[in-house]
Amino acid sequence: METNTAELIENLRCSQAENGQVEVKAAAGGFPKSVLETVSAFANGDGGTILLGLTDPAEGLQPVEGFNAQAVHDASVEAIRSKITPRPPADIHIEPVEGQRRIVRIDVLPGDPTQKPYYIEAHGMYNGSYQRVGEADIRLTKYEIDRLLENRSQPRYDEELISEASFKDFSPTLVSAYVARLREEQPRVFAALSDREVLLQARILRIDSQGREVPTLGALLAMGSYPQAFFPQLMMSVVVLPGEELGEVTEDGRRFLDNHSCTGPIPSMLDEAMGVLVRNMRKTSTMEGLNSSGIGRVERYEYPLEAIRELLVNALMHRDYSPGARGSQVQVELYTNRLVVRSPGGIYGAVTIRDFGQPGVSSTRNSYLASILTDLPDPGTGRLIAENRASGIPTVLRALKDAGLPAPQFADRLLYVQVTLMQPPQGVSSTEQKTAPEDKIQQVTPSENKHSADTVELAGAYASLDGLSERQAGIVRGLRAQGEAVSAAFIQEHWGRGASRTSITNDLRGLVDAKLIVPTAPPRSKNRKYRAA
Repeated sequence: METNTAELIENLRCSQAENGQVEVKAAAGGFPKSVLETVSAFANGDGGTILLGLTDPAEGLQPVEGFNAQAVHDASVEAIRSKITPRPPADIHIEPVEGQRRIVRIDVLPGDPTQKPYYIEAHGMYNGSYQRVGEADIRLTKYEIDRLLENRSQPRYDEELISEASFKDFSPTLVSAYVARLREEQPRVFAALSDREVLLQARILRIDSQGREVPTLGALLAMGSYPQAFFPQLMMSVVVLPGEELGEVTEDGRRFLDNHSCTGPIPSMLDEAMGVLVRNMRKTSTMEGLNSSGIGRVERYEYPLEAIRELLVNALMHRDYSPGARGSQVQVELYTNRLVVRSPGGIYGAVTIRDFGQPGVSSTRNSYLASILTDLPDPGTGRLIAENRASGIPTVLRALKDAGLPAPQFADRLLYVQVTLMQPPQGVSSTEQKTAPEDKIQQVTPSENKHSADTVELAGAYASLDGLSERQAGIVRGLRAQGEAVSAAFIQEHWGRGASRTSITNDLRGLVDAKLIVPTAPPRSKNRKYRAA
């Protein structure tokens, strides 16, 4: 970790709270077993630092009387080395603080994506794997662990046979375009075959256990007439919102300016989604030089269409198609200040958001589907749906830079990958906005963007909460939509808008006093959660 210990302690004293990257424990009685949960969480995420031998941040982070730094250090080394599988990348050392006092500092680096999850061996993988959510270490769900395990091999959910479907469920137009492309590219293999024979040879159609010719999931999504007849949620939702936050409404009470479910095969979903965004984005017209002798009118949208299309293609091509994710759609949200694209499933393979945009960096979860899309022309334009040559994110970066827009913000969660395109800050024109170098632009998306599909549908129902701050109102709406009690850490992560734990605690106290939310345990209980009143 780059921050030295003195600076780290001073920052924590200023905020009076821990955060997603730092955990503090008194360890007065020796090495705390709960440290193993935090090490697991940090190794399964973006890394972090654990300080042992200090009081709670709210108590001033004072050195603990009688703390035996050497004994705790040795116990930490032994426990982390022997009780977590696989062995996490951790640096453990003793640090002097404030005179002659000493503490133990544990720096945990992000684990190897192909080795995750890092788990407490005695509890087993499915009970001993954790992730960091705000200040809390939360046990990973089975779905999340399964997604991590996928990084160790190539998923094949896109090759699943759909026995309920058949050749008649394909779009004749898309099949013709695909077959023509294969015959053109590989005439020796496909020129003499019928369309059906081409699909069998290319393994688009396959023979199931009953001897029937059936399509694969990837083929149905790419070229089916209506894949949603078999998988209703494998579509793309596009909502246009009237403000900068979920739940804001227009003067006449509308939650959405536009709300469209894009269905059909992937080429159709792309066309529909682009159409919704184009008709709702602001645009400007400028007169620019045309060749060397004239001028012409050039129209520019809020966000470059080329960048948007690349993000939508990536979201549909690389999303999680495992059975546990087939109830979730790709979500697109157009706010007044940003565009958000959210795709089910975390990043696949040994790639992190820090690698995005780097030359040659690519990892394809759905390699079979990707191979289809790279040979599938759009019937309207003739353009191939995808390239799958690690060019998508560099194209987005270049298009945004050329448009004078800020670099994209990426967030990787095991449940989803999210990309946010931002407008320049108010008062700064797009031509004045300076973008960071391409190797510095991978940023984590602010926590206020982390909402489920259900929250999108429900958040506006409780927009009138007079007398509350926007953050407090958002917490109440979120709890009402959630329907069950959740921890303060969960609230901070999902509806905290980047606020500190202390600020969230004050908000919750005020909402409890106002009888808008109800705590489930006494104030000092570790099991205290909150639900809507």
